[in-house]
Amino acid sequence: MPKSENQKQKLLYLLKFFYEETDEEHTLTVNQMIDKLEQNGISAARRSIYDDIRTLQDFGIDIVMRKSKTCEYFLSSRIFETPELKILIDSIQSSRFITKKKSESIIKRLKQLASKPQSRKFSGQIYIYDRIKSMNECILYNVDTLHNAIAENRKVTFRYFDYNIKREKVFRKNGELYSANPLALTFDNENYYLIVYNEKYEDYVHYRVDKMTNIEISTEKRIVPDEKFNAAEYVKPMFFMFDGEVERITALFHISYLNVIIDRFGDNVILRETEDEECFQVTFKAAVSPTFLSWIIGFGAGALILSPQWVADEVKNLALEAAEMYEDNI
Repeated sequence: MPKSENQKQKLLYLLKFFYEETDEEHTLTVNQMIDKLEQNGISAARRSIYDDIRTLQDFGIDIVMRKSKTCEYFLSSRIFETPELKILIDSIQSSRFITKKKSESIIKRLKQLASKPQSRKFSGQIYIYDRIKSMNECILYNVDTLHNAIAENRKVTFRYFDYNIKREKVFRKNGELYSANPLALTFDNENYYLIVYNEKYEDYVHYRVDKMTNIEISTEKRIVPDEKFNAAEYVKPMFFMFDGEVERITALFHISYLNVIIDRFGDNVILRETEDEECFQVTFKAAVSPTFLSWIIGFGAGALILSPQWVADEVKNLALEAAEMYEDNI
């Protein structure tokens, strides 16, 4: 059989067919491969197909033969298995720090890692686009730039903003550039945060990455404290990344909230039984901020701060202020 002009592409086309069209539920016979090659202007003999499959297998491509009425072939393993791709797609869909546009782009590329039949199954899933998404299209590039700055041991400069009632950006410090010593990136409460070392106050602060813009890597080397920084320890006592004075807190909770406490603190909590079987005592460290106080109030009569007393007083005062506000407006 005479060889066609684009015969050199035959092996590449075969590899393409295996990746795009086969999996454990969808196979190709040698005759089907020959037909598909002919549709792309490539002639092939059966024996050459067998040789090409062996070449791909020798190279490490996991092509499996299954015998039925005839010999059928399929790609058995991929970079990601189908359940892993589903988890990744679900994570992208539900992530609030990735914009809708970028989510669609990433998911489209992730689907290409599966066969076309598998990819069509993904399309039938419910997309969680009605949940809040970031409005900052540059966030993924911001994360990459910040990772590079940390790796290169450099400072970064950026502008930091909030949104007003019209969803317009309002820059802090009148739009002046911030200069910071980046230490680590952390993910908490569905947002990315950059933790930096403030040399002026010799302390750590953090910024939400989706509210940073005009990020540039400086030529200046970053200044870092002598001690080894532990991002996990920095974030652990905070509630929704709000800073405050870290205290060792002891409280009583109704037994129905036991799993809530374990989910929130994991192993970083001391649990004790009480004489009242409907309650348990818990001791943990937390940054006492308005968000923490509100978190405690959210349990209503199901939580009681035992110590320190000043934290208990703060919870009481906040609850009274809220009650008075409602009384004045009803």
